[in-house]
Amino acid sequence: MVAAREDLGAVETLRPGSARPHALRLALRALAVTVAVASNVLAQVVSAMTNDYGPRPSGAGWAIVFVTVALDYVVCAVVAWRLVRSWVPGWLMVLAAVFWSAGAWYPLVRQWGWVWPWVAGVTDLWAVLVGILVLCYPTGRLRARFDRVVVLVVTIAFAIRLGGILLFSSPEPSECGCAPNAYAVLPSDAADYWLGLGWRFVGLALMLTVAARLIARWFTSSLPARRVAFVMPLAILLWCYGTVQDSLSFALGWNGGWLQFIPPVAIALIPPAFVGGVLYARGLRSRVADLVIVARDKVDRALWESSLARTLHDSSLRVFWWDEPLQRYQTSDGRPTPEAGPAARPGRSTLAIDSDQGPIALIEHDVALTQDDRLLDAVSSALLLSVDNDRLRARLERTIQELRESRLRIVEEGYLARRQLERDLHDGSQQQLVSLAISLRIATSKAEAHGDEELAGDLQRSSEQLADALRELRELARGIHPTVLSDGDLRSALEELGMRSHLPVEVRVDLDERLPEVVEETIYYCVSECLANAAKHSRARNCSVAVSRADATVTVVVKDDGQGGARIEPGGGLEGIRDRVEAVSGRADVRSVEGLGTIIELTIPVHA
Repeated sequence: MVAAREDLGAVETLRPGSARPHALRLALRALAVTVAVASNVLAQVVSAMTNDYGPRPSGAGWAIVFVTVALDYVVCAVVAWRLVRSWVPGWLMVLAAVFWSAGAWYPLVRQWGWVWPWVAGVTDLWAVLVGILVLCYPTGRLRARFDRVVVLVVTIAFAIRLGGILLFSSPEPSECGCAPNAYAVLPSDAADYWLGLGWRFVGLALMLTVAARLIARWFTSSLPARRVAFVMPLAILLWCYGTVQDSLSFALGWNGGWLQFIPPVAIALIPPAFVGGVLYARGLRSRVADLVIVARDKVDRALWESSLARTLHDSSLRVFWWDEPLQRYQTSDGRPTPEAGPAARPGRSTLAIDSDQGPIALIEHDVALTQDDRLLDAVSSALLLSVDNDRLRARLERTIQELRESRLRIVEEGYLARRQLERDLHDGSQQQLVSLAISLRIATSKAEAHGDEELAGDLQRSSEQLADALRELRELARGIHPTVLSDGDLRSALEELGMRSHLPVEVRVDLDERLPEVVEETIYYCVSECLANAAKHSRARNCSVAVSRADATVTVVVKDDGQGGARIEPGGGLEGIRDRVEAVSGRADVRSVEGLGTIIELTIPVHA
């Protein structure tokens, strides 16, 4: 799923609307890489041709070392752009490679007084960029406040150092062979010296702080964190040594001899360490995809947990599974979650796996794994494909069974109710009305025989009204349908129910057109049952009925201010309401709290 999402993103970048930004991004990256490589190679070639290296080590060996470091950063930048979701690490690497050549260009531009102060000022900018690169490992973002504070401090320190070179640096032309500084409005060799020394010690202090933090985190972390950052601590330590050596050389004029090769090696190790950690996490993501095979047919929770722990190299990993009937999380062996809850242990983090149907699981893992968003996405996708598929299959089977039982109850109850009602009407009220009609016809005949036309007319009219009532009763017996819905609409039918209720009922119907007959009939009988329950059982004083429609869904909300505590029980009236609503593909929700009344919400789709 993650790979598919990446492919989809690649396809989207090739659409007409995004083709130009994509091409511009590639062009900018290609230009930056070209400038970085050309700047370093050209600086070494010109230095060799002019034999002007300034204070830097000279010789073909050092030239190869400096160019190799730059190429190392450029190559790793290209790889980072390909692997890391954030664009920041790649640009930090390529910009560090660009400013890495500033030290080689400085002795070549000394004859231009308006150029060399800027080149001298940005000579150490590569170190600032590399430090930021280390802090944003491996996600490309500065997550902790400590990291952001360090970046702010080193940025301010670099700005002060750059300003000091521009304003104070004014070496003697006879000593440096350079033109006068065009920006030195306050020339001071002492200020320039102490600012340079302070810059080096501030940088060293910050580097040691970062190194101590990374090394302490590495030693105290678990196996996943150590595997992700396996080279970075060594590179940071070597770089710290290089900074100490450079500071001593600047302050005391100390020559480190062959030890001078250690700083470039340390600096060259940092980009591969960054890319190596990302590649390691990427390998974990590819192995996570194999977890889907573990549970192709049915989820074995214990097997899934052990396989995930083995794949992520986190032996303390635990998975808590959501139990829907109990509405809580459980361990893989069915025990309740600990009292403190998941992720209560130090150094742990929790990944929640949810679907559109609700929660699925919680994965408690080493906090180091949170540094790789894509790895966690892969874990989520694999678990969703396995667990959610099994869960949906079980839920579908359960829903189908409940639907069958619900429809069967509705059919049976409807059949029995109609049969009983038809029998009652036929054997009771209908027979009595037929006998009354015969008696009226006999009385009418007698009145006509005695010549009492007025009485005969009254009896005839009563006989006709009785015939109408009998005809309506027969229609009701045949159709079992509320007459008020046929003669009026849903609003008038619900208002009549409200008037017949023993409680004050407020009826609000916001409908612009008639609903299908089956929907209106369902709403009528459900509201009738709700009002009857409110009057009989809830001890309510007021009740309200609201009907509204949004697109293809009609919503009915019946509220009362009774004692609450109502719930759906087998054979109860609320179950009948739910069955009747589900028979038309709707849903009935009951929210009833002790002492706060009851709210019954019916949601019914309205098909054309």
